[in-house]
Amino acid sequence: MGRKKKEDLPDYTVADMDLDGMPWNTRKLGHAARETEQEEKKAGQWPGLEEPLTGEERRYMAWQGLKAGLLIGLVFVGAAFLFLLFCLYVWF
Repeated sequence: MGRKKKEDLPDYTVADMDLDGMPWNTRKLGHAARETEQEEKKAGQWPGLEEPLTGEERRYMAWQGLKAGLLIGLVFVGAAFLFLLFCLYVWF
């Protein structure tokens, strides 16, 4: 089976790839959307966030993220420890 020619390919769309905000689709944004996008870039903040975070809020978010990551790591280490105990005392 050889390579398909252009005329052999179907002409329907399987998935529409024209999404707002993608690099190839920035010109298709409406005037209001472009203005909002430019304002967010100027403000240097996340979309939907009305005011920038304070230092205390940033530290709190970083601490919560660190705790979540450590909890996940602890779960993995505990599972590995239990597997090791299972291998030593039950399996072998």
